[in-house]
Amino acid sequence: MEEYLHLFVEEAHFYNGIVLGNLLPGNLWKPLPHMLQSWLRNYIGGILLYFLSAALWSFYIYYWKRHLYFPPDSIPSNESMRLQIIVSMKALPWYGALPTIAEYMVERAGPGVSPV
Repeated sequence: MEEYLHLFVEEAHFYNGIVLGNLLPGNLWKPLPHMLQSWLRNYIGGILLYFLSAALWSFYIYYWKRHLYFPPDSIPSNESMRLQIIVSMKALPWYGALPTIAEYMVERAGPGVSPV
């Protein structure tokens, strides 16, 4: 069990290095505690995933196939889309916290603690 937990922590450090190391200077994220690094990794990954999937979805639905899915003049306004993005960005720190907390709980499972 200890060996597995050690591998789990090493894997988390590896993923932190990939995401944070490629997007932020090392002096900004390396001094942070491991849990905060993991949250930052999940938060940045969530932002990237959100905007990439939203851009692809918007292009497909609103521009490429707009006549198939929407009647004329029913595409949401830019203001409406902007408000949706703002709401999503306010929720994203909490969505990044969920996997971070789960990862923290697994990493802190010590000997004698059943993983089930």
